[in-house]
Amino acid sequence: MLSRYKLITLLSVASVVSACGGGEDENSIEAKKAQLIEYQQQLVKLESDIHTLEAEIKELGGPKAEVNTLKPVTVFNVNAATFNHYVDVPGDVTSNRNVVVAPETTGRILKRYVIEGAFVKRGQYLAKLDVELVQKQIDEVKTSLELAEVLYEKQDKLWKQGIGSEVQYLQAKNNKESLEAKLESLKEQENKGYIIAPISGRVDEIFMKEGEMGPAGQPYARLVDISNIEVVADVSEAYSRVVKRGDKVKVKFPMLEIEREMKVDVVGQTINQLNRTFKIRMRVSEKGLDIKPNTMAVVTINDFSQEGAVAIPSNLVQKNTNGETFTYILENKEGKQNVVRKVDIETGKSYKGNTMITSGIKAGMRVINKGYSEVINGEQVRVVDYQI
Repeated sequence: MLSRYKLITLLSVASVVSACGGGEDENSIEAKKAQLIEYQQQLVKLESDIHTLEAEIKELGGPKAEVNTLKPVTVFNVNAATFNHYVDVPGDVTSNRNVVVAPETTGRILKRYVIEGAFVKRGQYLAKLDVELVQKQIDEVKTSLELAEVLYEKQDKLWKQGIGSEVQYLQAKNNKESLEAKLESLKEQENKGYIIAPISGRVDEIFMKEGEMGPAGQPYARLVDISNIEVVADVSEAYSRVVKRGDKVKVKFPMLEIEREMKVDVVGQTINQLNRTFKIRMRVSEKGLDIKPNTMAVVTINDFSQEGAVAIPSNLVQKNTNGETFTYILENKEGKQNVVRKVDIETGKSYKGNTMITSGIKAGMRVINKGYSEVINGEQVRVVDYQI
């Protein structure tokens, strides 16, 4: 049998080589974990090589007492814990106060009062249009209205004195009131010669220059209130019974390397017929994040959670030709230790390399990890010192 002294010597040489070649801080926990995993892997391989050499020594007539034919494996103890399953859905940052402002009347842009990036208040002038034609019409109507008012006043006095006909009085009154209404309408058109901010916010973009024609309804500028933004995501209808208003979700902004826990404020009540999804909305209430509209987001939803569940690494869940799932555990029986037993299992959800076991495995059992593919049911194996 290959002595433990030689095994330790080989591991010591591997340790020195690994330590000399590493560029990481040897005292960091990440470096120590990586080194431990490397040693464990080396140990399993060395134990396998030892097993091979011992078998060869036995075939060559070497001392039988020194041959250990038991296969080396590593195991881990199964513990009961809360198993969570999550689903990631893409989302976008939007602002419900993202407004495109357009002229209400057609005219040339005479003057721009603000520049891109400026903060404006609701009702503030953004630009002035050339409405000279309207102003001329206002002047003409004012002149006509002055004459109509004089005629009406005289006709009114005569009518009160019983002089003149009622038709003349009504015509003068109607003419005056008609001109007043027309003047009021023209003044409203004149006021539309100014492009006014409908909300308070930042001027994100201006689409027209001074001197250009500004057609009615054509976008002039975009205003965005970034103090009132939210994350919107489309969730598959399969989770319509899972996601509720008030639930906590994790929202990641990959490009910004930011992750926050947020509350679901709105859950859509209808399913989109095109993509079979419903919308959820999470308001971004934290100040100072500086997250802009249209930023990409990933929303992580906890769609399943079970306390006291047992789970094993997904790679240990094996299937036979009949599609039945199983794995290998170790147990002590008939005076023998570390006897392999094949157990049929039923699985539940899987997440990040772990699969929940709903039947066949209980807390406290020892599941074979390294070496599981080389064992057979009922054989006795030996457990190496390190567990993974």
